[in-house]
Amino acid sequence: MKTALFLLLTVCLCCTTFTPRTAHAHPHVFIDSSLTLHFEGNSLNSINVVWTFDDMSSDMFLSDLDTNADGTLTQAEWNKQRPDIQGYLAEHCFFVHVTLNGQKLPLTTVTNFIATFENGTLTYKMDIPLIVSQKATAQKVQIAIFDPSYYSDFYTPLESITVTGKNDLQISIDDAPELAFYQGQIIPTAVTFEF
Repeated sequence: MKTALFLLLTVCLCCTTFTPRTAHAHPHVFIDSSLTLHFEGNSLNSINVVWTFDDMSSDMFLSDLDTNADGTLTQAEWNKQRPDIQGYLAEHCFFVHVTLNGQKLPLTTVTNFIATFENGTLTYKMDIPLIVSQKATAQKVQIAIFDPSYYSDFYTPLESITVTGKNDLQISIDDAPELAFYQGQIIPTAVTFEF
């Protein structure tokens, strides 16, 4: 009996020790994002993206950006560091994931990328050029903002979405399981519409 109990305990110990575990992460940076979808004629021509960082992250990033440590972010300081930050974000599609009928569209560049620090809050703004032309049949577009490493957590509520150049666009925020990340554990939400 003692031998059987010993073997059972040994098996249980080995199972708990050597069984692969799913990695669990949690974000350290929290960002509220807003989008403006710019239409011209029958085409989606660009997306204006605004990120508003949480207070703690704003302070942390300002300490890196504010090279003279005077508590402000000057245009000169931003201009000096913008290429490195933009280059890093470009490697990750600026954390903006766009699909057209289920196919991911590559995003490689932004314009008007600026950072401001006001009232203790860091804000990034950028324009993403994108041409999606209307076809004879409706096309489904999804725009999800997320960091696949889950170091940063983005929140994009429906009320933060605006549209210019197209008055009748119906927009929703839907789960996008096909864009699941972090070993499939995190399902992002996506701005979803058809036109």
